[in-house]
Amino acid sequence: MEDIDHARRFALLLASSLGTFVFLAVWLALEWNVFLAVLIGVAAGTLVFYPLRLLMGQFFRPPRRRRRVVRKPEPDAPTPDEQL
Repeated sequence: MEDIDHARRFALLLASSLGTFVFLAVWLALEWNVFLAVLIGVAAGTLVFYPLRLLMGQFFRPPRRRRRVVRKPEPDAPTPDEQL
């Protein structure tokens, strides 16, 4: 559960950074209305957050450990001494 929380936080960091960048770019570079720029910045951050969270969830997930399988000998199987 902790690994998924790290993925959510990292995705939120990247999405909010992108949303802020888009807001400033639309407002200052394109000289659009500030309220429209905020709306576009929020939309960009929201659209990026959910796919990025899934991607980061796969990235931060620890690898699965293989379980060691111990096989019991069959009761009818001959022992190595009996095979000789």
